[in-house]
Amino acid sequence: MRLVQTNLRETDVTIDPERYVESLREFSANVVLFNAGGIVANYPTELPFHYRNPLLRGDFLGEVLERAHAAGIRLIARFDFSKVNEVIAADRPDWHYKSVAGDSVSYNGQVHTCLNGQYQQEHSLEILAEVASRYPIDGVFINMHGYQVRDYSRTYHGICQCDNCARRFGEARLPRSEDDPLYPSYEDFKTRTVAELFERRAATVKAVRPSIATCNYTSAGTDIFRLESGTHMVDGLPDFTYSASHHVRLVSDSWPGMAVSNAAVHFVDFPMRHSAVSPHLTALRLAQDTVHGGWLDFYVMGALDAQEDRRCFGPVRDLYAFHAAHERYYTGTTSLADVCLVQPKDPGPEFFGLFRILAEHHVQFDVLREDVVGRERLRRYAAVVLPDPRLSIDTDRPVLTTGTIGAGQLQGAYFAIRPDDKKALSGLDDLDLVYLYGAFEPYEGEGEPFLAYIPPHMFGPPEKCYYTEISDTPGLVRTPSGDVVIPWNIGTHYEQYANDGHARLVMAALRDLLGLKPRLTTDAPAVVEVVARDNPGARALLVSFVNLTGQSGTAFHAPVPVRDIGVRLATDRTPLRAHALRAGADVPLSHRDGTVSLTLPELSLVETVVIDYRE
Repeated sequence: MRLVQTNLRETDVTIDPERYVESLREFSANVVLFNAGGIVANYPTELPFHYRNPLLRGDFLGEVLERAHAAGIRLIARFDFSKVNEVIAADRPDWHYKSVAGDSVSYNGQVHTCLNGQYQQEHSLEILAEVASRYPIDGVFINMHGYQVRDYSRTYHGICQCDNCARRFGEARLPRSEDDPLYPSYEDFKTRTVAELFERRAATVKAVRPSIATCNYTSAGTDIFRLESGTHMVDGLPDFTYSASHHVRLVSDSWPGMAVSNAAVHFVDFPMRHSAVSPHLTALRLAQDTVHGGWLDFYVMGALDAQEDRRCFGPVRDLYAFHAAHERYYTGTTSLADVCLVQPKDPGPEFFGLFRILAEHHVQFDVLREDVVGRERLRRYAAVVLPDPRLSIDTDRPVLTTGTIGAGQLQGAYFAIRPDDKKALSGLDDLDLVYLYGAFEPYEGEGEPFLAYIPPHMFGPPEKCYYTEISDTPGLVRTPSGDVVIPWNIGTHYEQYANDGHARLVMAALRDLLGLKPRLTTDAPAVVEVVARDNPGARALLVSFVNLTGQSGTAFHAPVPVRDIGVRLATDRTPLRAHALRAGADVPLSHRDGTVSLTLPELSLVETVVIDYRE
C-alpha cells in the first residue's frame, strides 16, 4: 500500500474533488487518509453534537470517495474526538477534560474532551456509525486517541481531574502528578480504558461492514498500526536517523501479520506546518519504510496542490512509482534476523544507542516490545539484547543485558581493557580503556569478570591528569549461565556521544562471549543500512541498502554514491539469479558452501538486490 494523508483544513473543502483525486494518482497512491469528522465534519452530518464545516456546500466526503474508488484508491476516514468546537462544548462541561487547576482547555476554539466523558464514550460511536452506514469507506483512523494532557503548543496541563475520570478510576482520588503513589494504578487504568474504547469503536464500524479496516497508534483492536516519523523541535535535534526503520521493525516484528504504515511527515513541526523538512530526509524515511516491508506513507497539511513547499515532491513521486512497479517483492516479506532487541514500553537512549550500534554494524535484528516477547518467539534468534536490567524475560537464548537504574554522573572514570580481556574480546587491540560518564552499579552476582573499573580521578590541570587506582570491580560479566551483563549505560553513551570504543565492546560481547555468527556480512560503511529479508511468495531473498551519507548534524543532503559494496549471505536456498531493482540490471553472484556472495556496483539512496531462488 502507498498512502497519502492530506490533513485537510476547513478551507480545503472548497477544492475540486476531481482534481484532488487526480493529484493522488500522480503520486501512485492507492490509499488516501481523508478527514471525515470529529473536530470538523466534511459531510452533511445529521448529528446535533457534530460540528459541520461552515464552508461545506455539498457532500465533500461523498464526492471524493466516489472518485477515489473509481480510480482504484481506497479511503481511510480520519476522525479526531480529542476536541470539540467551543460552540457545541459551551453547555456540555461534563464532556471537558479538566486540568489539575480545575480548568477546561480551549485551543483555537476547540475544547479538549476527556476520554471518559459522554462525547467520547457515546457520541464518537454515533459519528463513526453515521459515516460507516452512509459511505462505503475502506477504513477508519482515530487521531489523538487516549488521554491528551498537552495542547498543540505542548503546554502541559496535567492529569485529568474530571468527575468522569474520578468515577471510573474508583479510588479515593485521582493522582495529581506522575510521582503520586496512585500513579502506577492510574497508568494501568489508562491502558485498560484506552484499549476498551478503541475496541468499542472498532466493533461499531465492523458491525456496519466487517471489511472496514481499523487504523490506530496502538495494537488493541487494530488492523493497521500507524506511526509517524516527524520532527519535534522540543525533543532536540538531530532526528533519530533510523526512525522509520525502528517504527516498521517494531510493529512487524512484535505483531506478525499486522499491517504497518509509518508516515514520513512533510512539515517541520506543529508551529511550522506550512514548511517542509529536507526533501532528502523525507526520501530517507520512505526508503526505510520500503526496505523493511512497511506501507509507504506521506503526510502533508492540506491538499497536495496546496503545498507551498514542494521540494520533496519529485523524490516522493519517484519512490512511490518505484514501489508500485516492484510491490510484489516488498509485500509479504519476513525478517532474517539473528538478534532480538527488546524494546521497553517507554524506550530511552539506552535502547536507541544499542539500535544504532546493531544497525551500523549491519547486524540483522528484530525489535520486539517487552510485553509481547516469550520463550517460543525468542527461539528463532541467536541472541537477545535487553537495554534495561529491569526487563525480565523467559528465554533459553543467550542474553546481553545493559544499563543501570541508578542515578549519578561519574566524571573522570574509566574501564580498563586488560591483556587478559583481549584474549576473549576481539577488535580491541588498539584500545586499553573506555570512559564512563554516567551511573555505574557494579554487578553483584557470580561470573567471569571483564574490564576493570577505574574510579574517578584527577583530570585537571594537565599536570595532575593521571589515575593511581585500577580496581577489581568488573565493567562486564559473563554469568554462569552464559549470559552477559554490562551494568552501566553503554547504549546511552553511544546514543549521546557515539564513541567507537563503546560500540566495539558491545559487538565483542555479542560475537565473542555470546557466540553470534551473523548470517550476513558486508564491507558496507557504517552509514549504509543493510537489511536482509525473505519473500516466500515471490521465491526471493531481498538484500536492501539505504544510504545515510547525506546526514550532517541536523542537515540532510543528497547522499553520496557508495560503490562496490560486497555482501555474503548464508542461506539454505539455491540461488538462481540476482538483480538490482533500482538499477534494473543483473548482479553477478557466486554460491558456495551455503553462502551467496555478490557485489552491488553502486548505491545512491536506496537499492534492493533480489536473489531469486529455487524451492
